[in-house]
Amino acid sequence: MDNTWGWLGTITGILGGLLVALNFDYSKFGYIFFMMSAISWIIQGYGNNDKALVLLNTVFVFVNTLGIYRWFF
Repeated sequence: MDNTWGWLGTITGILGGLLVALNFDYSKFGYIFFMMSAISWIIQGYGNNDKALVLLNTVFVFVNTLGIYRWFF
């Protein structure tokens, strides 16, 4: 499997981290980028049969869901 999903996960993870770290009005959107990152890494991990990567990012999906819920609702 190529690493397209891995690069998407990396880029969206960096953007999410920057948005949250800047702590300004749009910081809450960092959780959406974190969610995109985690989903990308799950796809990449599944394609590479990397169970640890899939498990870690599955947990991150739940953590990001909590963050989105708390910041947007």
